[in-house]
Amino acid sequence: MATLKADMPVVVLAGQDDYLVPHWTRRLVEVLEEAHGEIERFDFDGERTSAADVLDELRSLGLLQPHKLVVVDKADVFLAAAKGQRNGARQLLEKYVQAPCEASTLLLRAGTWRKSKLDGMIESGGGEVIKIKPLSEADTLRWIHARADKEYAATVSADAATRLVRRCGTVLARLDAELAKLAAMGEGAIDVELVDAHVPMSREEKAWVIQDALLTGGAAAALEVLHGLLSVSRQSDVLIAWAITDMVRRMHAASAMHRSGSRPGDIRKALKLWGNSGDATVHLAARMEPGQLAALLDRCLSSQARVRRGVGRPERALERLVIDVGRVVAA
Repeated sequence: MATLKADMPVVVLAGQDDYLVPHWTRRLVEVLEEAHGEIERFDFDGERTSAADVLDELRSLGLLQPHKLVVVDKADVFLAAAKGQRNGARQLLEKYVQAPCEASTLLLRAGTWRKSKLDGMIESGGGEVIKIKPLSEADTLRWIHARADKEYAATVSADAATRLVRRCGTVLARLDAELAKLAAMGEGAIDVELVDAHVPMSREEKAWVIQDALLTGGAAAALEVLHGLLSVSRQSDVLIAWAITDMVRRMHAASAMHRSGSRPGDIRKALKLWGNSGDATVHLAARMEPGQLAALLDRCLSSQARVRRGVGRPERALERLVIDVGRVVAA
């Protein structure tokens, strides 16, 4: 985890996350204000501004505030200006980094950032290049609990957090907006029923509800869900088939890990099994043989192969697959 300091002459935020980029920017502002009091901030659009304008602002002294923060957005475009020329933006910035103004901090925000000698110059001069990457699913779940508690004084059940990630992905800006809404609606308690009622499913997630139906309701419940997905939601039969196959794949892997002595927690973590469906998968893995699940997985793959070759109707193939998997799960 990078640490921002008030004496950093240049900071790069490389990434496109709509939550983390503003978060790191606010942190830098807070660090500078703590060290210098009120600061002056100047924002430039990297597509429209010149290197001369940015450097002039960095080097000019403020009239009232002792310190400046100069922000250049789309810095990747900015640095490509007049590429290769003697007075190109990158060349001018490299010279500045070697002798920066102590009364200014330069913040470069870029959607993409290719490592170059500029990185080494920034870091050797006391600056920082921060690569902002999307959080993993497990890290996002931890973030949801921490954010809800700290920012909204709310608790989120494990199933609700899992459902939020399934519906919103790991996009923190959207998750934060949903948490704010749900915390207000739930008066500080966010459960899976609240998420289901107020956070719409993504098109992809609609297909994956077949997994929960198979794991908790068996073939009869799954057939009802299947018909709803095909006739009401107009969901892709290919995506539904893949959701079923992926579930069986994880069950087989969990069974093999259980037989090798892995603990339930290790199985859940390795296979990314969360919530009630994760509990059901681990429970089933403990009582089923890997060979039995390997045969079921082979039937899933064979069914998809036949459909791709044009053999039979996709909906009939899915019905047979749901019945086959449902029987094994219920046995």
